[in-house]
Amino acid sequence: MRDFARIQATVLTAAALGALAIAAASARADVTTQESMSLDAAGIVKMHGTTVERSTADKQRKDSDFHCDGLMSLLCGNNKSGDITRLDRALEWQLHPDKKSYLETPFPTPEERAAAQAKMQERLDQIKQCQQQQQPQKTTPAAADTSKCDLSPPKLEVKQTDQHASLAGHDTRKSSVTLTQTCTDRQTGDVCELVYGFDVWLTSDELAGAAERRAFQRAYMKRLGLDENNPAVKSAAQQFLAQYAGTMKELSVKAGELKGYPLRTTFRFSMGGEHCGKAKQSSGESQGGAEGGGGLSSLAAQAGGKLLSGMFSKKSSGGTPDPNQPPAAAPGGAPSVQIIAFTVETTGIDTATIPAEQFELPAGWTPEKPKASKSEEFTCPASGK
Repeated sequence: MRDFARIQATVLTAAALGALAIAAASARADVTTQESMSLDAAGIVKMHGTTVERSTADKQRKDSDFHCDGLMSLLCGNNKSGDITRLDRALEWQLHPDKKSYLETPFPTPEERAAAQAKMQERLDQIKQCQQQQQPQKTTPAAADTSKCDLSPPKLEVKQTDQHASLAGHDTRKSSVTLTQTCTDRQTGDVCELVYGFDVWLTSDELAGAAERRAFQRAYMKRLGLDENNPAVKSAAQQFLAQYAGTMKELSVKAGELKGYPLRTTFRFSMGGEHCGKAKQSSGESQGGAEGGGGLSSLAAQAGGKLLSGMFSKKSSGGTPDPNQPPAAAPGGAPSVQIIAFTVETTGIDTATIPAEQFELPAGWTPEKPKASKSEEFTCPASGK
């Protein structure tokens, strides 16, 4: 079940949803957007938070505040972070309010971008060699293989519903994307149905500042050497997505039918099925109980931990729970257990002029010294047995 490539593919699927057609917006220079988020990993990891993003043509600031609930509050408690991106100065400031300090990171030079792209290509070539070395040992295509189970080809469903909700003062309509696969455990013979579900609430209204935010993001990515039109970036993306090419192509075609701007997005991962021992065992557990032996509770805790580390890093984003949405069900109505749910929602949009001092360093804050990067030797991941 520890197939990190599939987790990465899920993230890429989420990114594809974010690329849905956006309605044209009236021309405005400044926009402040408020977002909220929530995460629930099988009741073990629960957190919520908010993010305020302020953007102009060449400046952006994000301030985030996250809280963990229950026992997890002992580990993360209240966590505040922020960052300021200055395209006009070609640098970023990562803010640490608890220390009243900041870390300054200049944008990479053309030489540094070229070196990073070369390193990325080298790593992709190494991963490809690993796959070729492991291929003779496998009885199923590499694209459908995990460390402990064989996966069936994914089934994709994209549909619009008639459900509407008012979000940030705009009428939205729910669309759903579901990716389903069957996992057959080689050791136990269990057959579990894995369901990755995205619920996206889209508005057809014109949103003030939407075009400006998108333009800023494109300009920022270009300054980092990640321009979507860069041949090197395209080549790297194609190599990484090669094993998911069929699914991504199908998703692109179906997602093209969905129009609008997403104001709420929920991702869920659930597992179940009549012959899924892990799901049946988990259904009898008390909330937050430990299954042991690498069961669902362990998987949820691991997934929650990965997301927590990402939440508290730079470039965090937010969301709110969607109380109207039940956990994703396994095909055929079989018993299903939700492993993780993550929701992002836009709660407010303001086009008032943003004071210039919002994009400056707070007075009296001290600079931090950047940590030296560690160069680790690459080794092929161990294949499942």
